[in-house]
Amino acid sequence: MPEIIIRKLDKAQLQDRVNIFQYESPGHYKVEIQSNEDSWTINLKKELFQKPFKKWDDTDKVIQPYKGDSEIYGAFIEGKEAGLIQFEYQPHNKSMRAWDLDIWPEFQHLGVGTALMEKCISRARECRARRIVLETQSSNLKAISFYKKMGFELIGLDASHYHNDDIEQGEVRLEMAIYLD
Repeated sequence: MPEIIIRKLDKAQLQDRVNIFQYESPGHYKVEIQSNEDSWTINLKKELFQKPFKKWDDTDKVIQPYKGDSEIYGAFIEGKEAGLIQFEYQPHNKSMRAWDLDIWPEFQHLGVGTALMEKCISRARECRARRIVLETQSSNLKAISFYKKMGFELIGLDASHYHNDDIEQGEVRLEMAIYLD
């Protein structure tokens, strides 16, 4: 494995930077919500799509007001930027919110994501956060698998966060968290 250097990035230099959010997935966690007079039952079951799901068109500026006073760290391999993570400590609920974790395609499967998430975990402990929370999509199987390996677990979902028919489209917002000692 190559040496990965993690370095805090200057937010002023990232003001105009845009991240392209893209992934391809062979399947998703199908979300089913059933209700009756006394209860709701929510079921997530992994299943494959007939053809891979492609998310290629979403862009977002790195610096956004809704991301608060977040910190941004870059991962570097041999002087080249390999990815970044953006997170924000939220004192009102003693949580670290991981806003973005992006690994550039040519640097995937080299430990970059793990190194960046370990930086987030380290900063969360320094801030005395009780947990780290993040959002992913039910259709992003690679991300879900990575987060589970890092110790995250499902804590909730929003069945209409992106569109009113997220369940039918197979892309439901999932909230995941890892609890810290």
